[in-house]
Amino acid sequence: MVFLRGLLFITLACFGSAGSAFGAEAYEAYRERTSMLLIAAHCEALGDLEHAALVSGQVQARGALLRAGEDPQALDDLQIDLSRRAQNIACERDDVKAEIARMQEAAQIWSRLYTMRFPARWQNWEARRDDARDKARWRIRAPLRSTSGGVVDFGLVAEGEKVFLDLVIMDQRAPSSVILNMRDADRLAAPLDTDMLRLMGRKGDDPASLMPPKSVMKSFFAVDKMIAPESLTGENGAKAKAVLFRFSDKALDAFTKLDPRDVVSLELVYPGRGRNAQKRERIYAEAGDFVAARLFAETFPQERKAPAVR
Repeated sequence: MVFLRGLLFITLACFGSAGSAFGAEAYEAYRERTSMLLIAAHCEALGDLEHAALVSGQVQARGALLRAGEDPQALDDLQIDLSRRAQNIACERDDVKAEIARMQEAAQIWSRLYTMRFPARWQNWEARRDDARDKARWRIRAPLRSTSGGVVDFGLVAEGEKVFLDLVIMDQRAPSSVILNMRDADRLAAPLDTDMLRLMGRKGDDPASLMPPKSVMKSFFAVDKMIAPESLTGENGAKAKAVLFRFSDKALDAFTKLDPRDVVSLELVYPGRGRNAQKRERIYAEAGDFVAARLFAETFPQERKAPAVR
């Protein structure tokens, strides 16, 4: 039972931010969250809420480790080892029941938080549990800036029961179209690592340097363009002539499947004027912990009895 005593420190922190954690701290966060997830599943004490909370925390901790240079295979091997150990946990023990009860209570508290920030290297995902059905609202938003200083918001927008991957641009001339460029996993299995960056003569110290070559990228054009609703921009949106560009469900699915180390570019295309050629501007965004943020934003409080521990 040394395994249990060494791993189960289940509090609200188990579901909190690991984005700013480094080294041993991030590794321990990943180890604890993965362990509790496996033990709760083994003891049949993992409801939908607990699953969402633990997976969100686990994914976030894993993302922090990967961005810090941890080997993905080493993390996979650790999970296999923790799974084997979890199968040997005696669920009827009082200390096991107590830890699971604490985890369930912490998950309930986590579910009642309204906002949470998910930091990556250069940007943050801001997740909100806004369940208003009568307006468009941000579920997940990354505040960005264009090279001309315009305000740019990118992320997941909910309208009724539907969600969309949207880009909102304010305080500058609106482009005629926007292209979302990202790594094609069928052509390049993983993000650029240090060896590949060295071969390409890049340092990897800014988002642009982490973009893959064009030959291994896939692109998605925005499929719709409209005036951005005030519920997404605030009262200044109309004055700022805010414009919303919407991407397809296929683009959202592809973005969701990216590695937390991936960087994408949002290519703003401006039509030529007179003798002036067409202009293109690129804004970069990190995939980061988008999946963890989405789990948070789409999980709402549940009034129910905690599942029994067998």
